[in-house]
Amino acid sequence: MVAIIESRPAPANAITLPRPYAPAVTPLFTDPRRAAHERASVDCMGRRLARLLGREFRAQALPGLPGYFIPMETLTREEAAMRGIGCAAHLFGGVVPQAFVASKLVTHGLIEGGARAPEGWAHALGEALGEAVLPGYSVFTDADLRSAVARLLERGRVRCKLAHARGGNGQRVVDSLSALEAWRATLDADEIEAGVVVELNLEEAVTFSVGCVEVGGQSIAYFGTQHTVRTPRGDEVYGGSRLRVARGGLDQLQHVPLPAQAHEAIAKVQHYEAQISAAYPGFYASRRNYDLVHGCDAQGHARCGVLEQSWRFGGASPAEILALEALAAQPQVAWLDALTHESWSDESVPDDAVVYFDGQVGSLGRLLKYARVAVDGCHP
Repeated sequence: MVAIIESRPAPANAITLPRPYAPAVTPLFTDPRRAAHERASVDCMGRRLARLLGREFRAQALPGLPGYFIPMETLTREEAAMRGIGCAAHLFGGVVPQAFVASKLVTHGLIEGGARAPEGWAHALGEALGEAVLPGYSVFTDADLRSAVARLLERGRVRCKLAHARGGNGQRVVDSLSALEAWRATLDADEIEAGVVVELNLEEAVTFSVGCVEVGGQSIAYFGTQHTVRTPRGDEVYGGSRLRVARGGLDQLQHVPLPAQAHEAIAKVQHYEAQISAAYPGFYASRRNYDLVHGCDAQGHARCGVLEQSWRFGGASPAEILALEALAAQPQVAWLDALTHESWSDESVPDDAVVYFDGQVGSLGRLLKYARVAVDGCHP
């Protein structure tokens, strides 16, 4: 059973943003494998976004019918053109010139002499990203995977990640080539061919979220942290984000209270995004989210680097949309705190939470997902 519950309605004094055009707010699912709870999240938050924009909500995209789309996947130029999407104002998400640009793969270059790369690969990008990312490689063959891991093992443990996995799934940290082979034995050949990212693993690591969203003439930027939870099956997956949200772009975050590591992380994101835009000029997005890791390498040196990007509706998007709502309703508020929370255990729900999923997920049990926002300068 799927339950979508809004335990806190939109603010009574909410205002709507300017309407640049009329099409209805419409979820766009290009991957039929998306779970019911992910679809429920987009449905619930899409309705709130429609109210914020003063538009109708359409639950399903129809062929040939325009819309303000909320894609669950970053779109290619061809997919965007089919829906009449021509710029960032037409969607809550992003558009890339080739599909691989939306994956983890663009965060690293190829290992020297790499046997394969997708058509359109920007070979100079890996070096241009520099210290904005961790030491690592993107590989597409068994031989390159083994070579890349062997090289990085000289510097410490190595994290291997399937290019298209999400939420912490499809990963393994290895400390030897035999451990790599054990993980490799669990994979299909086409998973390797689709791409694997290998990078230096950091210990005592914290995952940061840095992002910005532009909707209906309103812009927000944020810095925050993520946490993980374990499913009843024992898998460690995304469990939510805590964000400090400011009006405007990333530069405006310098005017709000943030932890010491935040400014380095924001600068790395700005460099990362600039290099991606230069390497792939067909890219544009209204929702831009970046995961970074901060921790220590095997020698005890502190490191920070961008892990991946998200130019689509993502795990932090419910917090982003509630923040947009609150800031639109209260022009005097310069910044606020927002969070998303996902749990596989029975627990009470705060009175001020917006619950966007509460139901059974297959045989795993109950999954609860909600978001909250606070404008008093305290974390909710």
